[in-house]
Amino acid sequence: MQPTGMKRAAVIGAGLSGLTAAYRLQERGWQVTVYEASGLVGGRVQTVERDGYRIDTGASAIADSYKSYIKLAGELGLGAEIVPASPCIGIFRDGHLHELNLDRPLSLPVTGLLSPGAKLRFLRLAWDTAMARFRGQLDYADMCRAAPLDTESAGTYARRVLGKELTDYFVSPLVRLLLIADPDKISKVELFSGVGNIISAGISALRGGQGRLPRLLAERLAPKLNHPVDRVTEMADGVDVAFRDSDGVERAERFDACIVCCPLPDAARICADKSHLFAPLRDGLAYTQCITVALAFNRAPRARAFLVQMPTCEDADIALMFLDHNKAQDRAPSGRGLVDCHWETGAAARWMDRSDDEIIAHSLESVYRVFPELTGQLAFGHVTKWRRALPQTAVGAYRLIGNFNAALDPKSRVQFASDYMSAAGQNTAVELGTRAAGTIDSNH
Repeated sequence: MQPTGMKRAAVIGAGLSGLTAAYRLQERGWQVTVYEASGLVGGRVQTVERDGYRIDTGASAIADSYKSYIKLAGELGLGAEIVPASPCIGIFRDGHLHELNLDRPLSLPVTGLLSPGAKLRFLRLAWDTAMARFRGQLDYADMCRAAPLDTESAGTYARRVLGKELTDYFVSPLVRLLLIADPDKISKVELFSGVGNIISAGISALRGGQGRLPRLLAERLAPKLNHPVDRVTEMADGVDVAFRDSDGVERAERFDACIVCCPLPDAARICADKSHLFAPLRDGLAYTQCITVALAFNRAPRARAFLVQMPTCEDADIALMFLDHNKAQDRAPSGRGLVDCHWETGAAARWMDRSDDEIIAHSLESVYRVFPELTGQLAFGHVTKWRRALPQTAVGAYRLIGNFNAALDPKSRVQFASDYMSAAGQNTAVELGTRAAGTIDSNH
C-alpha cells in the first residue's frame, strides 16, 4: 500500500536514462512506475549471452571521463566490476593494422599510420579542441553549450584545416567510432568532443556485459514491460498517463509528475500538448539506422587492440570492429575471439532488410581482410538491427538542441531525459536522468 502523502511519478521508457531517473526519484522518497513499450530494459544497452560469449549489441565500452556513470555503478555495487580494456586501438590503412597505445602519448608521433606533415597538423586539431574545452563548449551534460561551434561538418572542417591524410586516417575513423556515420553528415562538435573526451581517456568495460547495469536498476524498480504509453497530459494538479497493459487493454493513471525518456518521435507523439517544443527538433533531427554483427571465432586474432577503426576510404560499410575478447576477458572463452562489427549508418540503411546470413557474410569479408588468420575459424554470427539507432547531429543540430533545452520549464510536471537533448551516450543518459529527477523533486 502506498504510504500516506507519498508522491507518485511515472517514467516513460526503461532505457538507461529512464531507469536512472526512476532510481533517483525513488531515492528521494517518490513512488515510481516505469512504463516500457518493449519486453526488454536497457534501450540500446543490451548484452546477449551465447555459448560462453557475451555480446554487447549496442553500447560497448566506458570511458574514464564517464564520471556520472561510474558513480552510479559504484552506488549499485558494480564499481569493482568495471575493468580496464586493452590500452591499444588499431587503425587500418593500406592492408596493415597500425596499433596505437593510448597509455603512451608518444605512440602517435612515432606511428607509421601518418606522415610527419599529418602529425604536425594534428597539433591544430588538439589546439582547437583544447580551446573549445576551455570555453566550456564540450560539456557532455549540457552539449547545447556547443551551439557556437556548430557551424560546419566534421569533414568540412577536417579538409579545410587538417588536410586529406589526417581527414582520411584520423578524423573519419574517429567520427565513425562516435556515431558510426560519415564525417560529412556530422557536426564538427562531435569531432572535438571525441578528441577531448575519448582519445584522452582510458577505456573500460563492465564485467558481465554492459547490459548488467540497467538490469540491476530494473531489479530495484520492477518496470512494467510491454506497456506502451499513448498519451501524457499535464494538468494543473497532476499528470494523466494513458497506456495499454500487456494484454492490450487501455488504461490510465494520474501521477504527481512524469519524466519522458523515450526517443524523439515517441516523445513528440505521446506529449501532444508539448508540440510547440518538439516541432523544430522533429523537423531537424533524424535518427540513423545501425547494424551490429558479433562474430565468434574458435581462436583469437593476433592483435592487442580492443578496437579497430576502419576509415571510410578503406571500408565504406564497416565503420569499426570491437575485439571484445581484448575489451574484457569474460566476453569470450579463453583462447577464443569475439569481433563485433558496427556498420556505417548509410550502409546499414541499405542492408537493413537483407538476411542475417548475407550480412554476416559481408561482415566476414572485412574481418578476414584485417585478420586473415581467422579464415575458417567462425563459430557463429549474431546480427542486431537498430532501426532507430542515434540522433544524427548534422550541422545545426546543437542549435536546435540548445533551443529545446532553453525552452523547457523547470516547474513543469513533465520533464524529459533522452538522447535528443545532448550528445548520446551512456554517461549522458545517466546525467540526463539524474537531472530530470532533481528538477521534478525540487519543484514538486
